[in-house]
Amino acid sequence: MSNWLRKAAGLSPVGAGLLREIPGELPAGADKLARRIKAVRLTLTGVQGLARAISSAGGVRFEAVDDQLMLKALPGVFVAGEMLDWEAPTGGYLLQASMASGVVAAEGVLDWLARDART
Repeated sequence: MSNWLRKAAGLSPVGAGLLREIPGELPAGADKLARRIKAVRLTLTGVQGLARAISSAGGVRFEAVDDQLMLKALPGVFVAGEMLDWEAPTGGYLLQASMASGVVAAEGVLDWLARDART
């Protein structure tokens, strides 16, 4: 079952190995399996360093968006988070940066919809 699950769920060998570490048989049914996956205990053994904490390059260039993160070439389309081309040492704050840019984009959407409603 674990090989089938690894392939069906697209699990990496490490992910499949973690499931095998939980005592007992793999449960049948998606709900039971999901609870089992969520119950996996992980032990942190170290850090990977700053090179692994840096966002990957690529995405929409800042020159292509306005102050509210709307695409200049496609009015009404907003981007946020790793959709943007940022390469920054976030130092573990990638989620915060993504959420903050999401707020900026969401406020931009509301402003854009309000302007569109007035015209």
